[in-house]
Amino acid sequence: MINLTLALYAEGATDKGFLPVLIQRTVQQLLEEKGRSVIDVSEPFVIDIDADEASRQADRILVAARRAMGYHALLIHVDSDYPQPDRAMRERVQPGLDLVQQSSEQLCRDLVPVIPVQMTESWMLADPDTLRAVIGTDATSAELGLPHLHEVESLADPKQRLQQAVRTAGLRRRTPRKIEVGTIYRPLAERLSLQELQRVPSYQRFTGDMLAVLVALNLAQ
Repeated sequence: MINLTLALYAEGATDKGFLPVLIQRTVQQLLEEKGRSVIDVSEPFVIDIDADEASRQADRILVAARRAMGYHALLIHVDSDYPQPDRAMRERVQPGLDLVQQSSEQLCRDLVPVIPVQMTESWMLADPDTLRAVIGTDATSAELGLPHLHEVESLADPKQRLQQAVRTAGLRRRTPRKIEVGTIYRPLAERLSLQELQRVPSYQRFTGDMLAVLVALNLAQ
């Protein structure tokens, strides 16, 4: 059996708590559907880079590619911060990809952008039934202020919407208590419906880019 190893360079603590498991599940599903053989996917290794090591985003991507040498692929996460991912790709990812391809160093050169719109929390809101179950509430999606699936990428601040939903769920308990948002990231990543998430355009783009790399590695067809 082949063991697929991935590395992840992500922007923030929230992303590092959610994305590794989600990526592992996504890639495993892609390989089950399109893989050429039985392949086991390890949870991505998270690469942390201090500001002292590299101040520019492009340089940080280069450092990440250097550290990811020996892994099958490096995933590079940035939030779009805009209604479309094109600007983030052009300004904050592509310069780093260019540096990697131009370098003569030993690097991981199979790179996959991960660019949620507008931020990772929009993906967390894509499956409200699972979110409610993870939070542990019987409040409805409407009572929690959760958006419909087709609305998640149109939210200017999905993180605020997620935090508000968690806060509301805590207050609606028989014995109200605060629920720490940070405690739900990994359980949500483990249980989120990939079928529902596949209906979100930025996630669709990620899975398409990931599959293209798997095909290039001759691991999928």
